[in-house]
Amino acid sequence: MKKITLVFIAIVSLGIYSCKKDSAGTTANLRLVNLSPNSSAFDLYVNNALLVGGVGYGASSNYIKATDGNISVAVAPTGSSTASISGNIFLNTDSYNSIFVFDSLAKVNGAVVVDDRTAPASGKVNIRFFNFVNGDNAVDILRAGSTKLFSARSFNDQNSNSYLAAYTAFDPGPFSVSAVISGTSTLITSLPSIDATTGKNYTLLLKGFQGGTISLTVITDN
Repeated sequence: MKKITLVFIAIVSLGIYSCKKDSAGTTANLRLVNLSPNSSAFDLYVNNALLVGGVGYGASSNYIKATDGNISVAVAPTGSSTASISGNIFLNTDSYNSIFVFDSLAKVNGAVVVDDRTAPASGKVNIRFFNFVNGDNAVDILRAGSTKLFSARSFNDQNSNSYLAAYTAFDPGPFSVSAVISGTSTLITSLPSIDATTGKNYTLLLKGFQGGTISLTVITDN
């Protein structure tokens, strides 16, 4: 599993952007996932052109074709000419990539992960977990309140440990999941049901921020 680290620069001017997608070299795939709870919807720009617009909190856009190679990206509130975050990334040809926007709007940040869309083993589902709540406590993820799916996951840890961006194969659902403070039974939040269908890949996300609402959500990756 390859990972791209994106260093975003807060609050920059977008200038004047075209509303047309750049059709040249569109051989990589990119989507935007909005995990910033008190934000408006976000738009994603690539090389000064609008790629996808109006992605609300907790939502994920579809994968959209984007120019491969070295590109500039910017995420701005829908309809705004000022970027909340921006930076430069490299997209491999034919790759699938997710930009995650997270934390409160005052401290909004971002990360890019390359998505492996290889199907899981027969009769299984693939699930990976990212912790996008900036805090001191690592978390464990439990299935049905007992079976541990992921252990001691800290904030944005896949950013520095690429193996943590990989999927793990599990038996399909539906099943409930809960996030607890690592090594304890102290509940942070729970998700009543994941309808994890055989043959699918999923990303489970802890979203929100300290002092605000924290919740789990799941998105489908293939």
